[in-house]
Amino acid sequence: MGEKKLCYGCMEYKSDEARVCPSCGYVDDTPYDPNYIAPGTILNEHYAVGVLIGHNGEGATYIGYNQSIGCKVLIREYMPPELCSRVPGKAVISVDPQHVVQYKALMAEFTELGKNLAQLRSVNHINPTLDLFAQNNTTYAVYEYLEGNTLVDFLKDNAGELTWQQVSAMFPTFFTSLSLVHNSGIIHRAISPETIYVTEKGELRLAGFCIPSVRTVGTEVTPEMFHGYAAPEQYSVSVKQGTWTDVYGICAVLYRILTGCKPTDAQSRMQNDNLCAPHEMNPNIPRHVSRAIMKGLSLFTEDRIRTVTDLVTALFEQQSEPEPRPAVNPNPQRRPAPQHEQRRQQPYRDYDEKGYDNEAHENVIDRIKIPVIIGVLLTCVLLVIGIVVLNFLDMSPVPGAENSSRIVVTTPPSTEESGGATSDVVLETTQEASGDSQMPDLIGKNYESKKSQLETDGWLYLNAVYAYSDKYKAGLIIDQSIKAGTPFTSGATVEVTVSKGPSSIELPDFEGKTLKEYEAILENLGLTNYNTEIQTDYDKKNGMVVGLSREVGEEFDLTGSETLKIYYISNPETTAPPLYTTAPPLETEPEEETTEEEEIPTLPVEETDPPENLDPPPAPPVPEE
Repeated sequence: MGEKKLCYGCMEYKSDEARVCPSCGYVDDTPYDPNYIAPGTILNEHYAVGVLIGHNGEGATYIGYNQSIGCKVLIREYMPPELCSRVPGKAVISVDPQHVVQYKALMAEFTELGKNLAQLRSVNHINPTLDLFAQNNTTYAVYEYLEGNTLVDFLKDNAGELTWQQVSAMFPTFFTSLSLVHNSGIIHRAISPETIYVTEKGELRLAGFCIPSVRTVGTEVTPEMFHGYAAPEQYSVSVKQGTWTDVYGICAVLYRILTGCKPTDAQSRMQNDNLCAPHEMNPNIPRHVSRAIMKGLSLFTEDRIRTVTDLVTALFEQQSEPEPRPAVNPNPQRRPAPQHEQRRQQPYRDYDEKGYDNEAHENVIDRIKIPVIIGVLLTCVLLVIGIVVLNFLDMSPVPGAENSSRIVVTTPPSTEESGGATSDVVLETTQEASGDSQMPDLIGKNYESKKSQLETDGWLYLNAVYAYSDKYKAGLIIDQSIKAGTPFTSGATVEVTVSKGPSSIELPDFEGKTLKEYEAILENLGLTNYNTEIQTDYDKKNGMVVGLSREVGEEFDLTGSETLKIYYISNPETTAPPLYTTAPPLETEPEEETTEEEEIPTLPVEETDPPENLDPPPAPPVPEE
């Protein structure tokens, strides 16, 4: 079959006469987005590119066809739109000169991810890389075409939720594969019902692997976040991510499957965490499963389940329930229990169980040791609280240190060491901050939009201080005086540091740009320390930039005192210079004599009448001898 018979919408063959595909309804010559590859393009000599399936800040995904072995594939193209663009009418990528370094660095991450996934071809339940090649000034990764539905569609066909029995049958092998992915150093960061596929055999497959920058807010590319399933640390570039990030995502998926409701997104939970436990929404969910899911959805990473192995242990190794107490037999004549059964370890009880067994084999110490321990702990806690309260009442406020207190404890002198002098032991304690709200994480957010949002509500006011940053784009918040998660009173003012952009830039090319256009480019890059100088050139248009005081592409330090000079054309609107048909009048002081007569310009008179009074001026008087 020829290539023309291949439908670029579904990569199924059709007859030559059919203009509309009978399988998918795709119409030949359907217009496509010129920012992406044209359907029918051949990559690496044997991959036919079909229609665009999706795109994000990392690149684009197309349906494809491997002509060598005759099967459908998925083709992933690295093409971050913030850093590059498509050459019109071609498949070649043109990189923005200002972002060459970022483009190459992220492409190296894209390639490394593809190589690591290619080594996991033997791992079930993931979609590994089949091929990886460079072309068109970018890199392409080829994946197996996934047959089946996403977990979202699967749930729609199953009343919107599944039972724990169904989940416990589907997910164990999926957890094993995810653990192997983590062991290879790959963190997915986008586990959700939209990236998990259910095959026709009922098996789960994980797709949607991307570079970390696409799954984190505040990076140089547009993030693709699956709200409700993205972990809190993905909303800030300053918080470390790891296997616990995927634990949050998979627990959010389990929450959605078992309750039928998507969990509240992490940003909203940081403001007001009112997420209900799964068992409260569906009593059929086992309590230990509900506790494990909520532990995996902890907002703070130090409180969260750290690995998939620990999560599996919490979910599936259900602790045995306490055995019911036997009824009292009115006939006590029976054989005594063997000694090893008398010493049998008591089953583990949850903290919310009431009562203790009073079997005959328990001795007095076993019955009283737990209440004694609890009593001692309560006494210690009350003692500490009393000391803190007393010192708080006696403490006088210190300017600039409202949240701290000093407790001075006078200790008895030691005769041998101090010679009878008293010694004061100063203990630093920190009072717990109070307030009616919790400080949000502002780092990585746009200052102007965040200021407008918060101050419109009257909840929080921002006071900006600007500083250069090579990590954050201009306009993004890079620091805040009140740390995220700290309680505060509504209406307070927090000082934030806003990025002015990098401290140095590469001078962009001015070719073909007017002065206004070039000034806008420089100011967008943060360069405002420049002046202009006029150049005259009647062969060039007014307003065009023709030069700089520095070379294009050179690093220009924005923090220094150097001023960039921009040369642009501004030709004065003047009449043509006067022309003469005869020699001009002599100066009062004659110039030096020359051996050759100067050539006198002539005025063309073919199309005009000769002007009047063209008599030559009178000859100068001859000096007397």
